[in-house]
Amino acid sequence: MKNQMITKLAALALAVTAMVPSLHAQIAIPNADGSDGALIVSNSMTINLANAVTGNWTNNNAANMGKGIYDPTQWAVVFKYSSVVISNGAVLTFANNATHAPVVWLVGSNSIVGNVTINGEVSLDGQAGSGDPVNLSQPGPGGFRGGGGPTYGGGTGFGPGGGNGVGVYSGTYGNPQILPLIGGAGGGGGSGNNGGCGGGAILIAASGTITVNNYIHANGGSTSYASGSGGGIRLVANQILGAGTIQALGGSYYAVGGPGRIRLESAQPASNQLFLNPSLPPVLPDVPPIIFPAANAPTVTIWSVAGLTPPADPQAPMTSSGNEDMTLVTTNNVVIQVRTTNFPTNGSTVNVYIKPRNAGQTVLTATAPTSGDTNSAIWSVTNNFSYQINQGHTVIQARAFH
Repeated sequence: MKNQMITKLAALALAVTAMVPSLHAQIAIPNADGSDGALIVSNSMTINLANAVTGNWTNNNAANMGKGIYDPTQWAVVFKYSSVVISNGAVLTFANNATHAPVVWLVGSNSIVGNVTINGEVSLDGQAGSGDPVNLSQPGPGGFRGGGGPTYGGGTGFGPGGGNGVGVYSGTYGNPQILPLIGGAGGGGGSGNNGGCGGGAILIAASGTITVNNYIHANGGSTSYASGSGGGIRLVANQILGAGTIQALGGSYYAVGGPGRIRLESAQPASNQLFLNPSLPPVLPDVPPIIFPAANAPTVTIWSVAGLTPPADPQAPMTSSGNEDMTLVTTNNVVIQVRTTNFPTNGSTVNVYIKPRNAGQTVLTATAPTSGDTNSAIWSVTNNFSYQINQGHTVIQARAFH
């Protein structure tokens, strides 16, 4: 999703070519039931994703109408609207869930054709890097924070492609399908500022039309060191209309963040007046549309650290609250176990990323499992944390390659 070497390029808004007409019938959005009611935004407002009720995304949400459902298995806050209207002049923003989960709108129901009209603005931008030595800025929902900077030293940005303080990112991640739904990585921090935060991620799936007459954006936050990367915007509908702008760009100050991803899936010909940045032509949606990765999709998770089991739904707060996901008693020769599922063990690589809040990251390659198979296997690495702990916060991430 992100450039490895970031160069400062002028942003160009490119028109999307209309796709070949389709004979697809009206699409049905899986598990859309309208139970969150109609979302009508007449004046600027913020949806607090922390109010979402924890549960399975397939549940009817009538008992908690308008709050959404946070599904920790899918790592997403899901709203089931009957329709959505963002009025001209109104700006809709989001306050993060504790896990920084992305946003999903499923619009319509079996009895209602769900339409989305955006005459105003929907923002999932990451915040700019601040000079606060204790509290990091917030990414857009589904994005990642920038690394720490002031007082305690510069840290690598968080997320799969987090950047360091000179704008070098850890590599491209994600895929054009934006499955799973994931936002932008943070930029690195330096002596003056924390890194810029990544843009968020949203999936809007509607059984009727999605009309964008103004602006949807999931841009990375800027900073005096490395800016955040752009997020992810995926629109799925029977038809996508309008002449507005859809944008997911990196922060533009100093070390420019990498671009994010945009994907339009339209069963009927999409408008050729929409401006996308970055730009890709629309495609036909799957029937039915795919909302989340399949249950048998490959996964990689941190299985244990120093013999301790991480929480099933980690939050990585990185504040002075003392509510860390895990606390290590020893920092020497810590064994980290990583579990893969539905993933081949032969010819594969599993990397573990040690990301201190205020120091550069370390990348370790896990030892191939001596037991286990494609269905489930445990990989391991050993790390000395004593020189990496800074202000008591270090994030551990894993990525698998085949």
